[in-house]
Amino acid sequence: MMGLKMILSSRRRRASTALFAGIVAGVLTAVFFALLRPNPPTTFDVFYFAAEKSMSGQVVYETGHGLWTYTPASLLYFYPYALLFEYQSALFVHRGLSIVVTVGYAYALVRFLGRRIDLQRLDRIAIFGFASLSVYPIVNVINASFVGVFATFLGMGWLLIESDYDDGGSLWALAAIVKGYPAFWGAYLVRVRRWRAVGAAILTGVSATLLGVLVFGFDAYRRFFTVAGTSRVRYDQFSGGASPDNEAVTPLRALSQVFPNVDPAVWTPVILVVVVCITLIVYYLVPADSLSDRATLLLVTILGVWFVMPTSQDLDTYIIYAPLLVLLYVERHRTVQALYALGTIVLSYNFGRTELRAVSELFGVSDVVMLVGEPVLSFATMPMYGLVILYLGCLLKACIRGRESERTERLRKVVPTRG
Repeated sequence: MMGLKMILSSRRRRASTALFAGIVAGVLTAVFFALLRPNPPTTFDVFYFAAEKSMSGQVVYETGHGLWTYTPASLLYFYPYALLFEYQSALFVHRGLSIVVTVGYAYALVRFLGRRIDLQRLDRIAIFGFASLSVYPIVNVINASFVGVFATFLGMGWLLIESDYDDGGSLWALAAIVKGYPAFWGAYLVRVRRWRAVGAAILTGVSATLLGVLVFGFDAYRRFFTVAGTSRVRYDQFSGGASPDNEAVTPLRALSQVFPNVDPAVWTPVILVVVVCITLIVYYLVPADSLSDRATLLLVTILGVWFVMPTSQDLDTYIIYAPLLVLLYVERHRTVQALYALGTIVLSYNFGRTELRAVSELFGVSDVVMLVGEPVLSFATMPMYGLVILYLGCLLKACIRGRESERTERLRKVVPTRG
């Protein structure tokens, strides 16, 4: 009991405990795949065969291995694989490169934080281990996903911006070429007044799009918006109550459980209005003076964009690692930092009903465990619970900073209240 009190009483101990818990979750996930799912499905086949087929004709969105749902320009990322390797070799190379990128990103995060605060050896091990061995980098390598590279572009972009290299905006734009939603992170750049980074992002995004048009033609983009782009908004997955195994990390999943007879398309504008209002309030209350403030602003932006999107998926959680790790170590308010630590632990244990049942059956406690696990994991995913806790931490931080700057009082004078 005294040991637990010591851990909870120290900011550094809370941070390292949360990160080591995440490392344990990653290792357990690797063991789970090795023992119970030795041949997991991959997502790389869609990227590879879309690139291969487009080299011999027009862009093909139906690849025979799933629907290609990304912009034509993003095919250029995968041309080297299709040009140089047959599929199995390309898969092996991609996994190897993903490991190299993940380790490099983890090292960059340690170095970035080490230059701003005094890190002990245990802190460095915890940060490096979490960034490279927790569940999301592990599963992204196993599934041969592109999320590891995508997240690294976004995370490194922010680290560069924080280090006064505005080219970080270009990395954000390149990531947005694959998955468009990072373009909305431009709101953060505007809030922190990084105008050169905004310019770099716009220039890179426009140039990459024009290159895509020159290489693939206008028709490829027309078909992207009419065929592939619209297919990503899959409201049918939420109709009549979302599947308890749906991996979405949006409030739409929980709302469809509570209100199964409501058309899920109704909730998106409602969530959008709520998120935009909350984000604007946080933007007003939190200044951009310190690293902790800016990390909070970035995290609330990322989470807000995710909550609005019906297509947000759990494995993309890797993209919050940069602001999250920074906040675990630089956030000074105890309760806020404790929420970040708790949210980190919860989202690190990314398991669903199927995985929980399989593991609990091994120990003969399935009936007892699923009595609680079934309703909890049917309502929302573990990453969703964790992200909501992080969001609450951001909101609490906004309230504290608003009181400190007296902006809360000014806001109360603007917003009418009862009485």
